[in-house]
Formats: sequence, C-alpha cells, structure tokens
Amino acid sequence: MDARQQKTLARLSAAVLDLATRGPVTEVTVSALAAAAGVHRSTVYEYAPSPAGLLERVLRSELDALRAQYLVDVEPADAAAAVIDVTRAVLRHVDEHDTIYRRGLGPESGEASLHPMLSAHFQGSVELLLEQHSLAVPASDDTDRHAIARYLADGTIGAIDVWLTRPRPRDVDAFLALVGRLTPAWWPGAPVEGAEVEGAATEGAAAEGAEAAG
Repeated sequence: MDARQQKTLARLSAAVLDLATRGPVTEVTVSALAAAAGVHRSTVYEYAPSPAGLLERVLRSELDALRAQYLVDVEPADAAAAVIDVTRAVLRHVDEHDTIYRRGLGPESGEASLHPMLSAHFQGSVELLLEQHSLAVPASDDTDRHAIARYLADGTIGAIDVWLTRPRPRDVDAFLALVGRLTPAWWPGAPVEGAEVEGAATEGAAAEGAEAAG
C-alpha cells in the first residue's frame, strides 16, 4: 500500500470509527462514510465491501498490531508476562471503543456482530502461541487444540461483554482477577490450588485466562 492509499485508509478509518460510535454501523451508508472521509463513494469499495466491513477491518488491524507487538516469538518462560501485557492492551482497545463493542457484541447486533471477528482473533492468538511452542495445552490432536482455543476465546468475549456494562472508569485489574478465577489449572500462571488470588499472582493468572491471548 503506497503513501496515498495509507492516507486514504486513515481518513476512512477515522470516519467509520466516529460514525459507528454515534450510531449503529448498519445505518451508515457508503455515501455518508465517503462524505465524512472526504473521498469519492467508489473509493470506499476499494477498502471494504461496506461500512460494517470497514469497521471490522479497522478493529482487526488494531488487534493484529497488538498481537504482533506482544506475542510473536515468545519464549515459554516469557509466555505468562506476554499474555498479561497483551491482555491489558486488548482491554484498553475495547474500552477505547466501548460504544462500538457494546453495540457489536450485544444480542441485537445481527449481521454487524463483532463476536465472530473477536473470536477469530483470540483463537488465532492462542494458536500462534501453540505453533511457536510458547505454551502447551492438554490436547491430543488438532481438533482438541481448536476446541480449547475456541473455548477460551468465546468465554473471554462473554466476560468482556458483561464487563462493558460497567460504567467508566472500568477496573482492568478486577476484570483480570475475576477471569483468572475461571482459568484452567493447566494454563500458564493459573492460581495454585489453595492459594490466595491476589497481587501479582492474580494479574498473571487472570490475564492468561482473560484473553486466551489478544
């Protein structure tokens, strides 16, 4: 993508985030998006099939950048810290776009649901950690591994959806501690049975389960 295309995409990205924050993205027309971005209507289709598709592309791009920043080439000994860091970053991303995610994860999101996109991203992050041997899970084959990634991803999304019902400022540490209590014992950094879940141990365990990686 050349410099001109990058500038156009940046304008479209800012416009669709603004419009999707103001109201449902399904109600945003291509003409309205083009006008807000200062581009021709046909230009929108060069980047996405619809405003909803562009919104997914923008959010997915931000999430992918976090994955690349925190999870690529992570050594097993560093996996827990990496997942903590990416979890916090993803939660900040979600909180920054809270109106969009509350609408996109809600029961009335319909075709504009962000759940599939977020689930695919989380699953991809878990699978990346497995592929580069940053961690191991109790799976006998690829189907088991996929099921584990899906379980962690969709469970995390459900917790995030509920977390977003809290008013701002939202307590990230409290969220991580809550989900940490649900983390499987085999997940890196999970609380030791009988130990108190607080302090640094809480952060580590909670973050791992909370994101199933971002």
